[in-house]
Formats: sequence, structure tokens, C-alpha cells
Amino acid sequence: MGAAPAILLRDDASLRVFDTGQGRPPVVFQHGLGGDAAQVAQNFPDGPSYRRLTVECRAQGGSDAGSNRPFSIAMFADDVLAAADAVGLDRFVAGGISMGAAIALRLAARHPDRVTGLVLVRPAWAFDAAPQNMRPYVEVAELILSRPLDDARDAFAASATATWFRTEAPDNLASLLGFFARENANVFAEVM
Repeated sequence: MGAAPAILLRDDASLRVFDTGQGRPPVVFQHGLGGDAAQVAQNFPDGPSYRRLTVECRAQGGSDAGSNRPFSIAMFADDVLAAADAVGLDRFVAGGISMGAAIALRLAARHPDRVTGLVLVRPAWAFDAAPQNMRPYVEVAELILSRPLDDARDAFAASATATWFRTEAPDNLASLLGFFARENANVFAEVM
């Protein structure tokens, strides 16, 4: 990733904002659940011929959680729009990966005069409010919120869900187990 992030204060949360490149049309592109600007850069690299804005959502990446609850796609979208306003982006293409795609859709639905196009990569919530593919996140969050972290991690590692992921999707299992090691695991569990 290129330049150091700017910090945007929203309520009592300090949000990291990455504004890279230049050119038109500008693209506001968001990370997935538990991701950060590095995840975005892996999928949508910095480039001199276009401008990309990414906000690390509350309690994710290097951004603070703040005290406002509950976390929601609407809250994250409002934060992203505030960042776009702060850097002078009146109109932009909105996009994202998974949860970031949901944020982009929210921006387009609420601000059609500002969103000129959409780039949706692996949308997380296409039809259902709580789809099957998100259940492992809920399982992890419930364990983190109900047990000491080491016990929670061990319980998840021994679960049927982890057994399935160990065989079918070991990278996904590593990601899920990583949530237990986060410095802000209890706060991040509220996001999940």
C-alpha cells in the first residue's frame, strides 16, 4: 500500500482512511468482515491512473471501535460517506469485497445521486439477512463473548465446524481462528 492513512474522527472512533492514486472515476472500495486496507490492496492494487478510497471500518484493521452500537452496514456506510466528503469526492464508483459489497450497495441505495457504478466482489448478503455462509462467524463471536479467549478458541477448534473447515477450507479455518488472537477480539465479536 502507498501513503500512510489519514485519520477521520467519527463520533469517538478514529478511522483509518487510505486515499491513493488519482484519476477518474474515483473508486470507493471496502474490505470484507475482519479485513483491512491490505485486503483491498491485494484485490485492487494501488495505481497512479485511478483514485481509490478505502476506510478501515470500526473495530477492523487499525480503526477504533468507538462507543456507538450496534455495529451495522448502515453505520459503516455512513462512515465511508463521511470519508468521501472529507476528501471531496462528490461522485464515485462504490465497491467492495463481501461485507464491503454490502456497504457499497447501501451507499448506492441511499445515495444514488453520488454513486455512479458498483463493483461487487463476493457479496456476503445477497438474499438472506443471515445466510448459511455467515454462521461460522456467529459461532466464533458467541464463543468469544461467552468464554475466556483461550477456552473459546479451543472449543471452536474442536467443533464440527472447525473439523469441516480443516478438511474443506483450511485457509478459512486459519482466518476464523485468527479472530481469537485479535487484540480487540471481544469488541470485534460484536461486529460479527
